Amino acid sequence: MNRVMKLFVFLSVSFVFLNSCNRPSEGSRKAGEHIKNIVSARVETIATPQSRNEDSADDPAIWINRQTPEKSIIIGTDKKGGMITYDLQGKELSYYVTGSMNNCDLRYGLQFIGDTIDILAASNRTYHSISLFRIRENGILDTLHARIIKSEMTDEVYGLCMYKSRQTGKFYVFMNSKAGEVEQWELIEIENKIDAKLVRSFLLGSQTEGMVADDEKGLVYIGKEETGIWKFDAEPGGSTDGEYIMQSSEENDNIKYDVEGMAIYDTGNGNGYLVVSSQGNYSYAVYERQGKNKYLGSFRISDGKIDGVEETDGLDVTNIPLPGFQKGILVVQDGFNYDGRKKQSQNFKILSWADIEILLQKNVN
Repeated sequence: MNRVMKLFVFLSVSFVFLNSCNRPSEGSRKAGEHIKNIVSARVETIATPQSRNEDSADDPAIWINRQTPEKSIIIGTDKKGGMITYDLQGKELSYYVTGSMNNCDLRYGLQFIGDTIDILAASNRTYHSISLFRIRENGILDTLHARIIKSEMTDEVYGLCMYKSRQTGKFYVFMNSKAGEVEQWELIEIENKIDAKLVRSFLLGSQTEGMVADDEKGLVYIGKEETGIWKFDAEPGGSTDGEYIMQSSEENDNIKYDVEGMAIYDTGNGNGYLVVSSQGNYSYAVYERQGKNKYLGSFRISDGKIDGVEETDGLDVTNIPLPGFQKGILVVQDGFNYDGRKKQSQNFKILSWADIEILLQKNVN
């Protein structure tokens, strides 16, 4: 190999090495630099078992063990293979090869075979379907669906959330597609398994993903990734005319598309917060849960003992006190997971809600 060729190879390898070590998307990072409210993660999960360059981790759900809170678990989706369960220290408990799982959500207290169980639903892109699991202690997920519950949407299944009606006690799964199609499925018991029937569908006209239902208020929030957030009546017979949440699009200087993961933090008496990932500038917007969902401000997750967070897809939050987290936790997907300057596979970060509450007490913004 001549001297010129050796130099070319050296420069090429150096470029690849430096590119793999540099933190990503500097433009997006700068787009959120004016957001001065910053917190850091307290815990992180083990990375997904995928390549560090794969877009793998996506959406978390928090399951509370009400008898033994310290044994509560975090459930995460892996778009490249299945479902993962973790303990509160971020240790992997189990990995389930179930397909390309995108979003997940859970509810407590489903009546099933004379028992009361907790149920997890996930959008399964491999089978264009809803996957259903019973949640047991120690991160055990048992398949519950009686059949492959195939979506009738024409585009790929994408976002998902669950809803339990206070009016009827029925359990539902909302699922959407990249084309903005939305389906609502009612869960039913058939021959000692859980099936589902489609009870409503409507079209939003642009790409959607992030969703969360407010069971107490009978509402479902749906994010149009490039036009903001709308809320709808969550009952199957409700109107499909949504109400736009002000300051949830790029009219808000602190929002940068895509609008992604959503979760509700309950402070009691119908009050609380709607937390939303603003993926394009690595930040999180906070709205009032009540009334017209007034925008309160935004924050970012920066480097601390654990690396900061970029390009969050899904997130979840709980107000239940947990060991070391008396106000609960916020769990977010990290699109670029780093150990120092070394890039790792994607994972989930765990934050103390008490840290975020300090920002909220300063009106966040």
